[in-house]
Amino acid sequence: MSKYIVETRNLKKDFKDFIAVKGIDLKVKEGTIYGFLGPNGAGKSTSLRMLLGLIKPSEGEAFIFSKNIKDSREEILKNVGALIESPSYYGHLTAYENLDITRRILNLDTAEITRVLNLVDLSKVKDKKVKEFSLGMKQRLGIAQALIGNPKLIILDEPTNGLDPSGIQEIRELIKSLAKKENITVVISSHILSEIELMADEVGIIKKGELIYQGSIENLRRNNQSNIIIEVSDKNLTMDLLKKRNYRVLEKNHQLVVKAENLTACKLCRELVLAGIDVNYLSEEDKSLEDIFLSLTKEGKAC
Repeated sequence: MSKYIVETRNLKKDFKDFIAVKGIDLKVKEGTIYGFLGPNGAGKSTSLRMLLGLIKPSEGEAFIFSKNIKDSREEILKNVGALIESPSYYGHLTAYENLDITRRILNLDTAEITRVLNLVDLSKVKDKKVKEFSLGMKQRLGIAQALIGNPKLIILDEPTNGLDPSGIQEIRELIKSLAKKENITVVISSHILSEIELMADEVGIIKKGELIYQGSIENLRRNNQSNIIIEVSDKNLTMDLLKKRNYRVLEKNHQLVVKAENLTACKLCRELVLAGIDVNYLSEEDKSLEDIFLSLTKEGKAC
């Protein structure tokens, strides 16, 4: 049995005029929050729809709980909850009534409605019509629908899209609690990179249908060099020295921005001082996940 709760092998989707997903191999470990990152149009939603069997892949396979979605879709989806794009609800019905429809379809006890309302903190407004809900409350109701039946895996497509900062924080804390307290594996797609950084254990980054990175956020940071910013007594001499040592250097706002593999601020400072160059200013920029994401996905723009 695979150690991954979700795994795809060469998953590809062709449409008439373009290739939306280009043979990706996703690997999601059980009990983790997996952030699926990419700009709009990168192929995130198409990939998640193939995972759920909502659209058929052109090539490749998708496995959930070590079972092929093509062969065992009904069995798999009994243990999977999903919120793809925007939540589906009836505005003229209450939160409880909306969830009761899902509960009846799944033939579950009414206690399940109470359980999921408590999980998403909507118990106090269970009798309020959904058309009167804020956007954040509607998103939480959509997550509640995904949680009915106590799934082992939930797949959320852009659940914080359009929310204000307070709403984003609420959804973020809810997702983190589901993984920690309920032991639910979460796959969450987003283009809000700072939010994924605050909740995900591992990330996959997709660009134009290609998976360009997959792994922990720690390794993503480690494998992407920080910028070291310096001001020196002799800029031209410094640039010549650094280029001879195969460091990448860029002049920006009267400062030099230096990059190189395994280069630290201490090492650079020592090298410059030993070369007789006075260092007037030195700092090391820690890259945020957003900085790294932009450097990975921008169009061939080198520093």
